[in-house]
Amino acid sequence: MDFPDDLRYAEESLRQAEKEFLAGDDGIAEALLVRLATGTFSSDAETAREEMQRLDESRYVKWNRWEKRFEFAASFWKDEGYPSIDTTTLKASHPDWYTTRTGTATFVKELMIHRNLLAPTVDGERKGPATPPGNPSNKWLLDFVALSSLRLAFKNLWEQLVRDIVKKRPETNLTLVAERLGLTVQEVLHIARKIRDFDDQVIERDVSDSSKNLTYLCRRPDSSITPRVDITM
Repeated sequence: MDFPDDLRYAEESLRQAEKEFLAGDDGIAEALLVRLATGTFSSDAETAREEMQRLDESRYVKWNRWEKRFEFAASFWKDEGYPSIDTTTLKASHPDWYTTRTGTATFVKELMIHRNLLAPTVDGERKGPATPPGNPSNKWLLDFVALSSLRLAFKNLWEQLVRDIVKKRPETNLTLVAERLGLTVQEVLHIARKIRDFDDQVIERDVSDSSKNLTYLCRRPDSSITPRVDITM
């Protein structure tokens, strides 16, 4: 199976795990990690397991002293596979190309509706001692951080596929990249803008030369790069 197909298959398994998570099941990440542990994404599964072991519950469960209730916060969106959600509007604060593609903003919104929150303390009291790493009061957080870790890993893999292709040569047709990877042109454009070096140029539309439309210009190409998946120019 081609690597992009492998990646899409893994994402589909993750999407199914997210559905089970929203249904209220606990411990669903374990089965997914076991499935991924011996294949192409074994290192990503191991990283997700490590995230579960060092989970700091206080990072995700916040005390709202004005309303006297706890709130869930997937806050560090650049470092996580899921976006942060504005607790007032229930909209993603910083959606990116992957959030839009996978619908993960909806997942976090549904999570906030379907999961109850307990105080992130050992004794359940507001001023009680915080729970130790990897042993949260809200056990479902273990699943959340594992799924989030995998989402981030898969997003990074898509971006690495694009990066390796466009950094190998001085000029790359982004339409060919989209066709090869099975992404939309707009998704590839978003990735290209994100990963480009300062001196590089992403041309969406050239009014003077249409042959340059949807082109990535790399000022310092590295011909030694061997992309996992490449295009034929």
